[in-house]
Amino acid sequence: MGSAIAVALVVGISVAVQVMLVGRVSRGVHPLAVSFVLQGSGLLAGLIWTASQRAWSVALSLVGNWWWIPLGALGWGIVAALGYSSARIGASVTLALVVAAQLTMGLLLDSTSGEIELGFHQPLGVLLMLGGVLLVTMK
Repeated sequence: MGSAIAVALVVGISVAVQVMLVGRVSRGVHPLAVSFVLQGSGLLAGLIWTASQRAWSVALSLVGNWWWIPLGALGWGIVAALGYSSARIGASVTLALVVAAQLTMGLLLDSTSGEIELGFHQPLGVLLMLGGVLLVTMK
């Protein structure tokens, strides 16, 4: 569990840096173009990993599933939207709103799928997060 927490923290830091950089670039270049280039670099990194691990059969088996196309398109749009928002309201406000929305939706998905049983603490956590969003967004 400790390594999963460390990975999540590193991802959070990486996303914040990425959102800030994409936002800066998106001030002068359309966010969808920035996202397209980032997707290309992600594809290149994935190709290098797949080739080095000789994982072509695993990667190709996923191509037969329909869901990878809308999820990939959604990822492209998400990165562009993060750049768009960050260029206009800053990385901290963008991420505060995104994280609050993610937490809320994650709790709803986990509770409806049976992953967790909602109690008193989870909605309170969402309310505290929304309070944090308000504090971060105040002038």
